[in-house]
Amino acid sequence: MIESIFTSIFVIIVFVLGLIAKRILYVYEHEVSILSELTTFDENFQAIKNLDKDPSYKLGSGHLYQ
Repeated sequence: MIESIFTSIFVIIVFVLGLIAKRILYVYEHEVSILSELTTFDENFQAIKNLDKDPSYKLGSGHLYQ
């Protein structure tokens, strides 16, 4: 009986420590770079969409971003 109580307490303590460690160790290390790339993509996409509104724009033989 005592062994099962101690085992249950030990399992609960390890579970709680695991939850605390997960919260501390989990880092959003790529979130900033992903948001930066999404912002850059959105800016480029909006610039390409706005090209259709400019009647004087002519597609040249070079790259789109030249």
